[in-house]
Amino acid sequence: MRPGTALALGLALASALPAARSADRDAEGWKTVVAPRRFAFPSDFAAHEDYRLEWWYYTGNLAAGDGRPFGFELTFFRAGVDREPVNPSRWAVRDLYIAHFAISDIRRGRFQFFERLRRGGIGWAGASADRLHVWIDQWQVRLEGDDHLLEAGDGDFALALRLSPRKPPVLQGDAGLSQKGPSEGNASYYYSITRMETTGSITVDGRAVPVTGWSWMDREFSSSFLETGQQGWDWMSIQLDGDRELMIYQIRRADGAADVYSSGTIIDAEGRTERLRADQFQLIPGRRWRSPRSAAEYPVEWTVRVPGKRVDLRVRAALSQQEMNTMTSIGIPYWEGAILVEGTWSGTPTTGHGYLEMTGYRGRGLGGIDH
Repeated sequence: MRPGTALALGLALASALPAARSADRDAEGWKTVVAPRRFAFPSDFAAHEDYRLEWWYYTGNLAAGDGRPFGFELTFFRAGVDREPVNPSRWAVRDLYIAHFAISDIRRGRFQFFERLRRGGIGWAGASADRLHVWIDQWQVRLEGDDHLLEAGDGDFALALRLSPRKPPVLQGDAGLSQKGPSEGNASYYYSITRMETTGSITVDGRAVPVTGWSWMDREFSSSFLETGQQGWDWMSIQLDGDRELMIYQIRRADGAADVYSSGTIIDAEGRTERLRADQFQLIPGRRWRSPRSAAEYPVEWTVRVPGKRVDLRVRAALSQQEMNTMTSIGIPYWEGAILVEGTWSGTPTTGHGYLEMTGYRGRGLGGIDH
């Protein structure tokens, strides 16, 4: 995953999902994920409108010339509402679009979060079906050559970034099919770009700061949601010394146990991958931070262990307060923020950084595809 921030409006739809109509479509005609897919890039960066849910997720750890560190997130979601609206009006809602934009000003201990919610069909928001271009108002991501260009802003806070992939896309799960539960179709198509060299600027308090660093992209599309008994998830993207990356997540069950459909992937310096099953790693929570806004208690320190690879990592939030206050859009709080990493890999000391997402710490988590 990123075990994904899959929209509370998607959750509302999920509360009464009808039985499947056919092997690869639900009763409302949305495609479901039941078999491996042949991915093709860059076309698979574009929208997949036959699926109920999808998102384009970007995070990164950047620094100014004086070393001042920043984290950022920019994520666009599409949630299908009515696959074939009867009403011919352009105002008929086939899809809703949501965007989340956040800046972590780590040195100053400040976290800024902004969100947008728009209907598709009338030009306010959309996603191209033939190329990477997703937008809500002036917020957008688009492809220029091989580079991903990100733009977002609200008042005195903004970003304008160019992300240049340094590794090919990583197909998560089983060749890109990420199973989330035992039911047929409870899965997503999921890939990541795990190392993207990043340049551009972040604007804080009206002042643009040139930045450089590394980013990560996650991309998923599906029509499924959390299953009964699944409470939420903890997901990490980690970029380590030596151009090594680790994506790892656990789906938490209502009794607190990790679901057997938790998963991970190791990516080496050449982009080769190794999949991790749920029984091959451990995510151990440590110190917790209580949100004064939602009263949710999030573990902001973790230990990550992969015994078979002699991996032992300590993960801590760069800022404890990186909770997303999403009351304007999805209405469910979740934690998403920059992390610092240190420990050992195959017995050798290593350091790095990344991003952590946690959902379901105040009620049932966000949905069930991954983000």
